Amino acid sequence: MIDWSLSPDSSALDIALGFSEYGFKVIPVTRAEKRPTVAWKKYQEEIVPDDHEIRLWFTNANGLMPALICGDFVVVDADTPEAVGWCIKNLTFTPFRVTTGRGVHFYYCNHIGFGRYTAKRGQVEPEKEIDIIGKGGCIVAPFNTHSTGATYEPKLSDGFDLVDVNDLPDLTLEDISKIKNEIITGASGNLSKYFDGGALRVDQPLSLDGVPQGSRNDTAARLAGKYIGMNLSAEEVTGILNVWNSKNDPPLSPAEIETTIKSIAQTHAYKESHKAYAPLYVEKKTEINPPDELLEAPGILKEIWEYAESIARVSQPHLSMQTSLALGSVVLSRLYKTDLNNYASLFFMNVAKSGQGKENSKTVIETILEATEYDYLLAGDGYTSSGAVFSALRFKPAHISIMDEFGKRLESINKSSNFNKEDGIQVLMECWGRCHGTIRPDNYSMMNSNNAQISEMMSRYCHQPAVTILGMTVPRNFYGSLSSGRIADGFLNRFIVCESKLPRVVGKLIEETDPPASILKWVKKVRTALNVMDDSFLNNGQLKVDPKILSFDESAKKILDNLEYELVTRQTELEKDGLEVLYSRTREKAMRLSLIGTLADNPNAKIINADVVQWAINYILFYDQLLVEACRKHVSNSELESKFKTVLNYIREMGEGGISKRDIDRHEIFRSMQRREVKEIIERLTTSGEIEERTFKADGRGRPSSRYVAIDPTFFDEGDDHDTKTDPRRTR
Repeated sequence: MIDWSLSPDSSALDIALGFSEYGFKVIPVTRAEKRPTVAWKKYQEEIVPDDHEIRLWFTNANGLMPALICGDFVVVDADTPEAVGWCIKNLTFTPFRVTTGRGVHFYYCNHIGFGRYTAKRGQVEPEKEIDIIGKGGCIVAPFNTHSTGATYEPKLSDGFDLVDVNDLPDLTLEDISKIKNEIITGASGNLSKYFDGGALRVDQPLSLDGVPQGSRNDTAARLAGKYIGMNLSAEEVTGILNVWNSKNDPPLSPAEIETTIKSIAQTHAYKESHKAYAPLYVEKKTEINPPDELLEAPGILKEIWEYAESIARVSQPHLSMQTSLALGSVVLSRLYKTDLNNYASLFFMNVAKSGQGKENSKTVIETILEATEYDYLLAGDGYTSSGAVFSALRFKPAHISIMDEFGKRLESINKSSNFNKEDGIQVLMECWGRCHGTIRPDNYSMMNSNNAQISEMMSRYCHQPAVTILGMTVPRNFYGSLSSGRIADGFLNRFIVCESKLPRVVGKLIEETDPPASILKWVKKVRTALNVMDDSFLNNGQLKVDPKILSFDESAKKILDNLEYELVTRQTELEKDGLEVLYSRTREKAMRLSLIGTLADNPNAKIINADVVQWAINYILFYDQLLVEACRKHVSNSELESKFKTVLNYIREMGEGGISKRDIDRHEIFRSMQRREVKEIIERLTTSGEIEERTFKADGRGRPSSRYVAIDPTFFDEGDDHDTKTDPRRTR
């Protein structure tokens, strides 16, 4: 039934031809509006598009994607997480599902001949966001990618072989009755409005009379299902179907009978084993760490990385690369810029489990700067206010602040509304964007100030501020600090956030090792490139520096232009989520990183080439995309919504074992909430189908326990906000 060699990377033509080969009727629809672009009434009946038509439609046809006309199969379309949860709990289990931008398509066999799709939505609660796409209706084919970026991703439950549509379970009259909130039984009532004339009805008695060619396979499947459901053995079912088959003209082959019985038996067994519970949450298999290609940094950056790893108690390759880049950032700050006014100052965030090597970054940077006698580039661990930032910049206009527990600090600011620290963050943001200019504190009255105070305040400005931040935090604190406000204000998008997913390991004993001479030589080389008489000049924020300028070559500029087009597309797709701002600094970060990479390769360089730019873009884009996904998962617009996400993510972390009611009372996550809030959250998550309360048998003589477990999160993908209710011709 499905060509599993297809993927979201396949072309529209390949997807269309792949499904057509398996007997599906394929038509073209627009990628944005999901509207058919051909007169498709004729294809709803008997006509099947041939390969020639399909190639005409989809060859070099940008903006189109293939859709499937329903007939032998029927799709239940659930458009919200609540609707998905309702389907899981109330409808016949199907092992074949397709996640969409808003919900899930549940695929069933259509033996009962459920009729054409209408625009009328299901009557079930909640939100009436359930519909059935029956015979003659149209559904977006799996593997397609919507214009929003949402993917129609097929999921087939483990242990189930899907070869033919008849392998799927039937959507029953009981299921339809539940969705439509109407009683649909027998041939009476409103049955006729849901089924095409002449379609096989489930209330019709199944006889062992022979059937004509064209009805044999359907009837064989229904007979097999009937007798398997009566708990007859495979041998008994085979004997009955052989008797029936002998009356057909012509009869099916023995192999076809055997295959049908085996397939229906497998479906029946799977349904029986899963009818009590929806699929549990299973952690998605994702790459533990970023691609190794990101570790292939230019020149001395790779050597700094090797040194960092050599003295690491716990190996953290990608955090060590962040360490290398942070050192390059502060060493080059204020002294170099590009012809497009990009400086080397960057903000970094290293996220890892506690005790798993984050502290190595501080050791590496301090050791190298002390060995080269540039330790004046080291600033304190954080800033308490805007005044503290200006005070640091006055005598350290270029510096690095290595901040431990950074996530906890942000979380504290968010919760307590610490205005002094908030003002400090605003000044740091200004520093990031004003590397080429001057920053000054806000004006306020000095009428009651003495001359010394006035003089001190007037001196609080800095030319070409160059702040490098290396924040370190654990995942829980970092994600707890994420808020829509923190995203909207632009602070987060200035960071390169690297989270290590490596498992916890025992640290090794490390002997103290001096930095390689080549690293020390490079640091001294780039710090003295301007031939400034002494460091006192560089350490005075009230004096301007004339930096050395490096130019992007034409090929590098072309790559940067192409990046801008890509970022505009990504931002447009994220507007509905309020996350578009996360890509607003991507290009600038890549240009700054290009400057660092070029000088790391050659301290005397004057040109920034395309190879370095492409490496920098790959690095920044990868981590910015991860940050977007993290924000999708963790960021909420309200404190209560944030608590919902926190609780759900924690229950998911507990895996198949879930969490007991006793654990809920004891765990710190729940202790920070009011009992009323906890009860409300658990009830809402249960009602939506995102978690379930299940009884677990105890080992030995213990009593059974009741625990909450998370349901498969693939049912709750977000995105695709296009309205599919207003036009009955639109596909799902």
